[in-house]
Amino acid sequence: MTDKRKTESKKFGEELRKLMHLAGLKERELANFINYDITSISKWVNGAKLPSKRNRSEIIYALAECFAQNMKDVGADAAEIAEELLNACRKDELFKEMEIQGTHSLSFVDSRKDFFDVLEKLFRQVSALDDHTVEIAASFNVLEHLGHRFYELIQKLPSAGTKRFSMKMCMNMPEQEVENKLYCDMLLNIVAGYERAEISIVAAKEQTPWIIVVNGFFYIQILYQKEDDFAACFSTDPEVASMFRRIGREIFENAEQVLSYASPENLRKTNVQLDSYSCRRQRLFFNEAPAMLLPENVMEELAKQSESKDYSDYLRKLKKVFSSYTYNARVDLLLFSSVISEYIATGELSLGNVPHHLTEKQVKDHINYISRCMEENHGFKVYVLRDTVNESENLRMFPSIFIDTMAVTLENSRRKPNENYHISMYPQIIRVFEKYFDAMIQRPDCYELTPEELRRYL
Repeated sequence: MTDKRKTESKKFGEELRKLMHLAGLKERELANFINYDITSISKWVNGAKLPSKRNRSEIIYALAECFAQNMKDVGADAAEIAEELLNACRKDELFKEMEIQGTHSLSFVDSRKDFFDVLEKLFRQVSALDDHTVEIAASFNVLEHLGHRFYELIQKLPSAGTKRFSMKMCMNMPEQEVENKLYCDMLLNIVAGYERAEISIVAAKEQTPWIIVVNGFFYIQILYQKEDDFAACFSTDPEVASMFRRIGREIFENAEQVLSYASPENLRKTNVQLDSYSCRRQRLFFNEAPAMLLPENVMEELAKQSESKDYSDYLRKLKKVFSSYTYNARVDLLLFSSVISEYIATGELSLGNVPHHLTEKQVKDHINYISRCMEENHGFKVYVLRDTVNESENLRMFPSIFIDTMAVTLENSRRKPNENYHISMYPQIIRVFEKYFDAMIQRPDCYELTPEELRRYL
């Protein structure tokens, strides 16, 4: 980890060396071109110094022009090179700020405001340093104990350029029965907000210190928190962070999984989706075309069109599950009105994370099949959320939510390809999401459709 930190603090020097190699230039040639002393050039290349802030832009654009002129054969662009060099400078400065702030030992804060100021700055810095990625490992329930202010920091990160977010945390399960709405809102927004999000929650062990490690090299410990009193320490010291990474591994190893990330391939291999649609009780919120209860003729046509035998076999299993189990189950299906309309207009639908473009006839057969199921099985109900109501705006960003008697699955299918699957088989988490779903269908902007009203969309 120490080596990684040293490399990351010399991004500008690395970028210069790479460009000099590509352009076939020596330090003296570079110095002559931009009319600068070779000693400064050497310090930049070795990472000992950065160009002076006073005339940094002028120096970097001169360097970029030099490289572009000597790399014409590969179509090098001076503006693009300058932007890369400026970004490398920013990253080096951010890292140095973190080193100064952490003082390579322990630093302390004694107020929540100061703590969250440090945390906000830290998240932005590590995201810039580590390829737009923020990774958090916490030995306690940060959503519960750091509250809405922590959640707000997480929400801000995508607009600040963070693309990938990973969070491992421990949770004392009895806490979550109380604030199920706040907890679900937080979790759903986090999953929906990033190009890739991986959330892992394990059951907390007793008497565990409250530790947070960010991107593997920044350590934070909450020392005391009660009403207005607060104390925490933090450090960028590699040895300190390494010690607490070891503690973190011990906490997470062999802990009972509460919520975990899962790839689409693993869900298919483990038959999770087939098992879910086989359950006698299902609560399904699709923020996409409803990839469920397709009629047998449509499923068979899709299976025949597939070039993959494994996927064809999967579709035929799903066909049997739909006709034998889902059709007769007690199901609450929740959709946005615009999602139904868009599906009918485009025919676009994803089954097992594989996109399909259904024909107009296939879409009509699908909608009519669901309507017929509603007529024959009074336990199968379809609810619609009005998109035009302001209260629905936050929900419109949520991932799809699938709840059955054995598991709850979150699927952010608005991301293509979909990498945001999360699953929990923990009974308490299932109950929390059941309550959350039941509250969704009781909203004033939600109403139950009759079979005939569903057919009218056609």
